[in-house]
Amino acid sequence: MSDSNWHHHLQQMIRDYQIHTVRMSLNDNSNIARARYIPAQKFLEIGTRGNVSFPSVLFSMDTSEGVQTRVGTGFQGGFPSWEIKPDYSTFSPLPYKPGIARLIGDLYGVDGKPIETSPRFVLQQVLQEYKNGGYLVYGAFEYEFYVYKETENGLEPSWKGLHCFSETKQSQVEDIFISLFKNLSEMGAGPEVANTEYGSGQFEVTHSPFWDLEIADMAFYYRTSIKEILHDQGYKTTFMSKPVKDMSGSGAHLNLSIHDEKSVNLFSNPNAPDGLSDLCRWFIGGQQLHVRALSALVNPTINSYKRLQPYSFAPTTNTWGYEHRGTMIRIPRQRGRDTRIEHRLPGADTNPYLSLAAILAAGLDGIRKKQEPTLPLQNQDAYQSDFEKLPRSLYEALSHLKEDTFFKEMLGEAFINDYVELRQAEWDRYLAHVTDWELQEYLNIF
Repeated sequence: MSDSNWHHHLQQMIRDYQIHTVRMSLNDNSNIARARYIPAQKFLEIGTRGNVSFPSVLFSMDTSEGVQTRVGTGFQGGFPSWEIKPDYSTFSPLPYKPGIARLIGDLYGVDGKPIETSPRFVLQQVLQEYKNGGYLVYGAFEYEFYVYKETENGLEPSWKGLHCFSETKQSQVEDIFISLFKNLSEMGAGPEVANTEYGSGQFEVTHSPFWDLEIADMAFYYRTSIKEILHDQGYKTTFMSKPVKDMSGSGAHLNLSIHDEKSVNLFSNPNAPDGLSDLCRWFIGGQQLHVRALSALVNPTINSYKRLQPYSFAPTTNTWGYEHRGTMIRIPRQRGRDTRIEHRLPGADTNPYLSLAAILAAGLDGIRKKQEPTLPLQNQDAYQSDFEKLPRSLYEALSHLKEDTFFKEMLGEAFINDYVELRQAEWDRYLAHVTDWELQEYLNIF
């Protein structure tokens, strides 16, 4: 659709939904959702006259909002303003905030060129490689998250106990399910199933698969919308990977398949004993080949690695298997057009743009090299010491990412350099922090 046609379409939507404010959003390099609010009339003027300014310094901030001067051009470059160009196809009225619509934007520099360190641009570049090869990507992230009530005594779980899929317990929190289903459905997100998970206050809500860039866009919308919807009901939602020491971690499993331009599933081979194609095996082989550096990109926080514990249904080894929930990559039982992999490495705190870009890049390398994976696990314990271990900390994963040349080539050297600097800054702050554990362990004996 041309810009003029989009402009007419948006005018109609703004009238029909009585939109008075437009929120232009994007996901930054520290996985923080950023936004600028624009009056609807001004937004329509922007559609024909220009874009919205965006402070480039925000991309030099880590998760504490501290400015890391070695990221980007630093003070030497003067932190110029960038511009957000709206992607009109993502325009969506928010049913839980009447009168407000939201859309995602792309970042451009003063020279009019895309910002190479923007997560959405990084993903778009990898998707272009797939398009050049005649491939389409189909899939969805599968988020788990915790929901709390803020009380005078602090945060209390929205439900207590270990009642995974419990009908009785779920009936007590139906206000959460109904609110999410209603609003996400009206947004076009296509929620499918929801349930309580194996942790007090933990939920899972899955949604329909999408194509290519929409996979990450919808994950971005999904995560932020769930937090906003439940906030309006008095709840606090977190997508931390491991918010509670003795409770289950929260994952963001990526269900994924590759198709040709006629939407034929290329992971399927009905004539193979296991129903999987060579291309599917090579894609898995690519994950295994690059997993040590990949971990830093799909598990971007210090907390991410506290989820990756043995016998926790989170992966700790470089393994795959059929219907095996202890491996890094699980192959669900569906075959034919529904053949897919479930990548279980990303935690709920993953950046969906970077996670999808890194996984696709590794898979494409496997396809190009015809990289055979290890043997699939069958009646084997994925947590055994015989298998290659995944990185156990952000520091370890970053060390592998620094040494890796592949991701610098595929995702861009400038992006990798900035990403490593931001994550390293978080690690350094973590090392300097005195924890409650240290006080409890050492205060009275030294």
